[in-house]
Amino acid sequence: MFRKLPPLHALAAFEAVARHQSFAKAAEELCLTQSAVSHRIRTLEQQFGARFLVRGHAGVTLTAQGTYFLGVVIEALSTLERACSRLSGDRKVVRLSVGPAFARNWLVGRLGGFYRAHRDVDLEVHAIKLAQTGKLACLKSGEADVAIRYGSEADWPGFRSVELMRSDVFPVCSPGYRTALGEPPEVRSLVRATLLRLARQPWKPWFEAAGLPCEEPDRGPLFSDAALMLDAAVQGQGVALARSTLVEHDLATGRLVQLFETSIPSECSYYAISPPEGTRRAEVASFLDWLIETAQPA
Repeated sequence: MFRKLPPLHALAAFEAVARHQSFAKAAEELCLTQSAVSHRIRTLEQQFGARFLVRGHAGVTLTAQGTYFLGVVIEALSTLERACSRLSGDRKVVRLSVGPAFARNWLVGRLGGFYRAHRDVDLEVHAIKLAQTGKLACLKSGEADVAIRYGSEADWPGFRSVELMRSDVFPVCSPGYRTALGEPPEVRSLVRATLLRLARQPWKPWFEAAGLPCEEPDRGPLFSDAALMLDAAVQGQGVALARSTLVEHDLATGRLVQLFETSIPSECSYYAISPPEGTRRAEVASFLDWLIETAQPA
């Protein structure tokens, strides 16, 4: 019934050459000589009496028949790969280490897009504690494949790091708390407000941008985690100085309101970090590509 099907190794060679647009790169990926790859392609073309690839100075290009056949081959190989993974129980897994505030307020609501595009990949999300925020032991030990951290590029020596996004910083509070401050609220009303404080997120730079001659507050609830601080703000316990990335959902739903238009750029950014060798796994590379693309401004 399947006598007319070409050998699987010939299809794999064709897909690799077409993807790389290079016999040399395909040979390297398949651990073959270029002549062996050429022989497999030639056998494939002879079987169908068609020419799929054309070599030129700019590299390898597909013919019209080659373009059609490539789509069929990719779909067939992908289907076969998924079936083999399911039967063998060898599911692809990407392990992510991320802070709870970023995970809850930005990441989790977007993960459906990754799952729909990569149904053969399972994602394990591990929330970190504050003490682990600047540490990447999970990457060194292999407990995680990718980490998302808030900091600067110089904070991750020896790792691959890609800047995902930089936030604006501005005061937020619950609608009820805003009403209690007076309508419309004035910047000087913050003097009598309860200021919710977050470790490593000083208020003074925002005071200066808003023209408010105040020193860094030394009183008021101090939180070790942004998620806890934002929960307190939602519950009407005070005014929080928040990163835009972490409050976009709460602002959209009305759980929080931006108190004043004045905002300042955050001193740091969110980074996707991975060990150099980690990106060699296709599923890790796919997740990083999706993460970077999703983080781009609309």
